[in-house]
Amino acid sequence: MGLLATLGKALPRLPRRERAGRAARPPAEAWEQGLGLPSSWTPATYGDYYPRSALVYSAIRQRQDAIVRTPLSVYRRNNARGAGEPAARERAATPVGPDHPAQRLLDRPNPFWTRGDLWRATETSLGLWGAAFWGLEPRDGEIVEIWPLRSDRMRVVPDENAYLKGFAYVGAGHTIVPYVAEDVVWIRYFNPLDELSGLSPMAPLRLSADIGIEALRANRNNLSNDSTPGMVIETMDTPTDFEVKEFYERWEARYQGVDRVRRPALLSSGMRATNLGFSPKDMEYIQTLRWSLEDVCRVFGVPKPMLGDTERLTFSNFRTARRVFWEDTILPQLIFYQDALQQWLLPNFGDPSLLVEFDVSEIDALRESENDRADRRRKYVASGIMTINEVRQEMNLAPVSWGNGPS
Repeated sequence: MGLLATLGKALPRLPRRERAGRAARPPAEAWEQGLGLPSSWTPATYGDYYPRSALVYSAIRQRQDAIVRTPLSVYRRNNARGAGEPAARERAATPVGPDHPAQRLLDRPNPFWTRGDLWRATETSLGLWGAAFWGLEPRDGEIVEIWPLRSDRMRVVPDENAYLKGFAYVGAGHTIVPYVAEDVVWIRYFNPLDELSGLSPMAPLRLSADIGIEALRANRNNLSNDSTPGMVIETMDTPTDFEVKEFYERWEARYQGVDRVRRPALLSSGMRATNLGFSPKDMEYIQTLRWSLEDVCRVFGVPKPMLGDTERLTFSNFRTARRVFWEDTILPQLIFYQDALQQWLLPNFGDPSLLVEFDVSEIDALRESENDRADRRRKYVASGIMTINEVRQEMNLAPVSWGNGPS
């Protein structure tokens, strides 16, 4: 029995979501013919970069750690907007609390995975395949568990009329596990070439990552087989084997070992020493690694200092790099996740007033430094935007009698 027939038999009463757009997907039967074969956009080989490339691993790990550090809470709008009401009339929202089913599910996805495990898996799947899938497990009409699913094994089952018929997870031995659309949280990066596939960051990056990996492998082989001397000593005469052996024995006795490093050397008359520096091939190898590093940083939005590049590193520019990383990379990613959960997860709880939001108020990189804060207050007081007492109130200090007027 084919996958579509399996889904149709298992879910005969599934409500169909009619597609509003006129552009139709190709017939689903055409997709089914390739069932079990790797998707062209999520090949399993992309997953190999995580354990093979130190740069890819480090970049994804930095993003993982940032996402996991940020608390995620479920809120309920105090007065949800009605149809046609302007956004300005939306009232503040309050947390639903740890006992709400949605909050409890996000805090403890399943008996074996922590909240951090779930987000690390999600960020890794997006970094490698451009798509992440959560399988939702219902019990008595309520979602009670979330299980992250490998993106390279997940197949989207299109429908000519309803856009999505569901999803299928291809397990060991090509065993097919069907999912209806409502039982999957589907998070993906936009792909201009295929709307039902996420675009993996590895797609534009894989050539640079491969070059970095091959450069390291080639250098390892060169080191294993290298017989290039670090120094060349020239003599006027051709020494005998005995003289060569005696020279090396005396040289190692005088200069070998940590406590003898950089001792001055005295050569015999007619001998000249030449130190061999980096060859053009060595310089090309170093430049290749830097090129790979820069491409990984560009694609994943991680500044070079955060991946261990200490060239021209200072405390000030490292602090700036961390702030740029949070503002330009992590904050947009958090909004991306919020939108995905709002679309795919929260409707399962039957309350349209629910929303999710990451709390970044405790992230040090986004806070003002004490010097920045003092400089801002000084400028505000000097320009009349704030009074001295308003500044003191912000600092939890008692007002002064002369602090209400202009400075």
